[in-house]
Amino acid sequence: MEATWLDLQQPFSEQSPENLHLDPELSKTYMSESTGFVLKDDNWLQVKPIPDTLIFNLGDMMQAISDDKYKSVKHRVKLNKEKERFSICYFVFPAEGSVIQSSKYRPFTYSDFQAQVQQDVKTLGFKVGLERFRAAG
Repeated sequence: MEATWLDLQQPFSEQSPENLHLDPELSKTYMSESTGFVLKDDNWLQVKPIPDTLIFNLGDMMQAISDDKYKSVKHRVKLNKEKERFSICYFVFPAEGSVIQSSKYRPFTYSDFQAQVQQDVKTLGFKVGLERFRAAG
């Protein structure tokens, strides 16, 4: 795997808030031909695809049920204007009514989470995510 650190201060055409995101699900398994980026310590780590390899991402729900042991990672895909993006994904979500319980977050359902994210995007213009459900203390 080839990885290169990119400084956030350097210009990068797809480095917009619309492309940067956290996945809401428990996990996502996928195969992709596109270069991806993960955000670590305010730097972009470029991850180039490895042919015939599956990629496994953990999402917000896994972060919550693991008490933050596993983190949902901020990431984005680099758009290629010359080549169409091709990805095959398998998403794992909790049942909408199942209660997510954790010592770090107050109990909530996936439906509660979805509704809060939609409200935040509508009123604030971006997803706040798990921080809305963090337990006091």
